[in-house]
Amino acid sequence: WLKLDIVVGLLARSKPFAPEEVMSLLAATRRVSRQAPSLRIARRYLGDSVSGPQITDIPANLKQACNFFTKPAMSYGEFKQQCVSLRLFAFAGTCGFCVLSLMWCPPKSSYWIRYSPTYGFAYIRDSIIGSSPPLFLSEKVERDTDVPTIAQELITTRRLPGGGSDSEEEH
Repeated sequence: WLKLDIVVGLLARSKPFAPEEVMSLLAATRRVSRQAPSLRIARRYLGDSVSGPQITDIPANLKQACNFFTKPAMSYGEFKQQCVSLRLFAFAGTCGFCVLSLMWCPPKSSYWIRYSPTYGFAYIRDSIIGSSPPLFLSEKVERDTDVPTIAQELITTRRLPGGGSDSEEEH
């Protein structure tokens, strides 16, 4: 179709072309004809081309995000760029709110206590300094007292062995 448009344009022109113009037109038709027709049909033009500031350019994206609220968009491309820039700050704000909310009022679950970000610091500190003794016993404790014998003595005599007498003379 492009060749036909060029030919029609050539015929409709009243003055003759300069040699440079003819050569540039021929070069343009040659470039277009090299591309396979299947590739031209397969291109979908979805509008995913890059326009506007890079995602790492925070000040430019902030300006576009502010324009979303202050200036109406004149084209779809401008509106899309405003939304992309706003999405960057909306994501950061949502994540920041969730983190601050969990820090301000953490859940009371034992899983949260074990896997919270603050537990990492306690783990490193305990690895370097050492931890306090465990709350529950890790092994059986051996005592010198014979508990079954003392219990039998209390049941039969109602007194501890070597505990003294109940007489009032000693007081």
